Amino acid sequence: MNRKRIPALALALALAAAPTALAIEKAVPTSGLLIAPNPNAGYGAAITINGTALESFEGPVTDPETGAEETVTVYLSDLPAVPAGYVPLRAVTQADGGWVYWYEEENYSWFKLWDFTICTYFDDMTVTVDDVKLEGVEPLLVRGVTYLPVSVINELEGFTVTQTSAGGAESYEIATPNGTRLMKLANQLLETAGMWGMRQGPEELETYWGDNHGFKADLVTEAVVYTGMMTTPDTLGVGRVAPGQEEALEAVFESYRQQQESTFSWYLSQNLPKVQNAKFVTEGEWFLFVISENAEEMVEDFRTAVAAMEK
Repeated sequence: MNRKRIPALALALALAAAPTALAIEKAVPTSGLLIAPNPNAGYGAAITINGTALESFEGPVTDPETGAEETVTVYLSDLPAVPAGYVPLRAVTQADGGWVYWYEEENYSWFKLWDFTICTYFDDMTVTVDDVKLEGVEPLLVRGVTYLPVSVINELEGFTVTQTSAGGAESYEIATPNGTRLMKLANQLLETAGMWGMRQGPEELETYWGDNHGFKADLVTEAVVYTGMMTTPDTLGVGRVAPGQEEALEAVFESYRQQQESTFSWYLSQNLPKVQNAKFVTEGEWFLFVISENAEEMVEDFRTAVAAMEK
């Protein structure tokens, strides 16, 4: 079952309006901690996310006596046993770079996993994905942690769950869109740039950039572009150029750069130098477009990363 994906522009706007603070679900801390050492701990499933073992997750909890808030690290090995097939959704979401929030008064948890919004409602024990109720699926809330059947993740477009259980030991390998070569490269470059922005793929770019800049989805084999909010021109575009389309693609980004230059020549003009220093480079079939304070460093990282991928 493939669920409808939210356009990245709409996602970014939703995140801008969403709560940004993490909050452990239904936390009842012991001595200020969400989960104290538990001699009866029994969560035994091993989980990997894009090849990396999932061992812990984090979140702030409030000491009921002092009101002080602290961030705690919760290890999966300290979680209690739950029925087979259930995984701690906060841990999976955080490991994939997603967002989590607990609405205490409304008694539900909210997860943004890639482009999907998953909500678990504990008044009526229902689960929705992008506001669509899942039939026959119940969430678990055990000692402040939300669990869902791993099959829910497997049915999200772009996600794959492989059961690797053997010898009585439960284990799952979860592959997400962030595990692709494109997204690994994009996330690496975003970290180098120290930026966050609205993520758009080729179809979305054709919708939003087609008229103004002439972008067509068939200019690229695959691509992702992150654009900054109104106060910054910071932009990252990376992907693979379709055969024979390098000049056309470069013209699209130059049109976009000129638009940014026109804007920031009078608005927050301290940003103008980095717009004027924007870079468009290619390495084999891969391309990079960047507006950033450290554009040269990003070009170096891009070339190094592509060389490593192509080996």
